[in-house]
Amino acid sequence: MRVLYLLGQGDGGLAHYTAELANAVAADHEVIVLKPTETDADEHFDDAVTVVDAFEPIGITMPRIHSFEVDPVAALRGLRSYTAVRRVFEFDPDVVHDASGLFPKVRWFAARHGVDEAYPFVVTKHEVPESRFSLSRPAVAVEESINALLPALDVDAHVVHTTNQREALTGYGVDPDSVSVIPHGAYSLFGSPDDATTATEPNTLLFFGNVVPPKGPDTLVEAMPLVRERVPDATAVIAGDGSLPASARATMAAHPDAFERHDRYVPDDEVGDLFARAAVVVAPYRDQGGTKGHSGAVSTAFSFGNPVVASTAGEFPRLVGERGCGRVVPPDDPERLADALVDVLLDPETRAQMARNSREMADRLSWASVAERHRAVYERVAASRPASTSGEGCSRI
Repeated sequence: MRVLYLLGQGDGGLAHYTAELANAVAADHEVIVLKPTETDADEHFDDAVTVVDAFEPIGITMPRIHSFEVDPVAALRGLRSYTAVRRVFEFDPDVVHDASGLFPKVRWFAARHGVDEAYPFVVTKHEVPESRFSLSRPAVAVEESINALLPALDVDAHVVHTTNQREALTGYGVDPDSVSVIPHGAYSLFGSPDDATTATEPNTLLFFGNVVPPKGPDTLVEAMPLVRERVPDATAVIAGDGSLPASARATMAAHPDAFERHDRYVPDDEVGDLFARAAVVVAPYRDQGGTKGHSGAVSTAFSFGNPVVASTAGEFPRLVGERGCGRVVPPDDPERLADALVDVLLDPETRAQMARNSREMADRLSWASVAERHRAVYERVAASRPASTSGEGCSRI
């Protein structure tokens, strides 16, 4: 089977996710990836994957959106380059899969060139808002508003990571039988604890990823003075591009010894050492209607055997709490977050068990198992709608 992946965004976790999935599927299928000319995962694609530089970078990322730093000229030039979606026809795949969320630009050009009508089409939705136009998530609301103006696509199968995402998607009118729940794999691209050059620091906490309001980094900042009252040498490493609100910056300025800030995109070769240093990984995400719960940072924490303290957003109670990988607390609650962090830091026996459970989760969420479940989806859609037939009977989104 020949599987072609469309990578609609070159920055951050979506590129890494697509690389991991493409590499794993390439173990027994022919795999092509159409991607931007520069992505954060370029060095990670295996030789078995045919990589095609098809699109120009658009320079639109969540941190840039939140800080109003988007270059409209570069963005427009990049958006226009996505007409290269038509290159799908050069490779004549059995299945086309947009594993990066079906950005509006990909949706528009896939519809314009009839890619969805010519080939079985699969879409992974990494985020499915319960309310498509909620003002609590302006960037998501803008994207959904744009999508509402674009042509619908014939989509044969949808992949989501959690059961509540599946429920939200079917609430949009998507056929439940077309939606498969496949967990987010545990990243292997950043290495393992054996590869790290640094040792675990007993009281170091790590927040990793885009520093944006939905991920709640300010909740961790406000919790740290409370943590330091009971663990005086505790340090929160906040690593990722983005900006914190003024109140959080004031707290950091008042407690400089409690924080280590890496205000930049962290290169892949530095990621492993950050997780290796961390005694606990913190994911204080805000509640997003119950549809967010997977996390690249938490997936990496599993790979490194890190205990996790997360909010109760989305699937964290199941992935972290029920599996014994850490603790979960209500979002936007610095006091409860501080209590949980202190409890884990001061209990080495429990922390060690959480670490073992995290490593077990990494095995459970291996990319080999994730790829196997994707292959079943591909085989089903290829059998139900052979390539180059009409899209009759498919979900239109």
